[in-house]
Amino acid sequence: MNPGGVLMLVVGLAVGAFGVVRMLGSRRLRRTGVAAVGTVVRHEETSDDGPIYQPVVAFVDEGGGEHQFTAAMRTSWRVHRVGQRVPVRYPAGRPGAAELVSGTHAAVVAGLPLAFGVVFALLGLFWSLQG
Repeated sequence: MNPGGVLMLVVGLAVGAFGVVRMLGSRRLRRTGVAAVGTVVRHEETSDDGPIYQPVVAFVDEGGGEHQFTAAMRTSWRVHRVGQRVPVRYPAGRPGAAELVSGTHAAVVAGLPLAFGVVFALLGLFWSLQG
């Protein structure tokens, strides 16, 4: 077996597992979480060979408390514009654990790692069997 292929397979499985865990968590939150409507108030900007943006979302919980959180989604473009209303969900009684639940957010946070994981795992498997 080719050691490089085995490493690629292991990395692919790990990245894919991360995507599955994020997808299942998001799915559970969509089913059981408290829904709210948030507003993108700004973007946190960092640099990683170019600008990386994360939306900061403000919302009001079911008790009238105001909250803000930075979404997990990090992209090289501003997916949501400032002022845009976005769907938010949080576990009952825990608005501090709120998440952005848009389809774009799910695709970036869970879908991309899952897709990359599958591709790397398949390439690693193929490469390890070649050597």
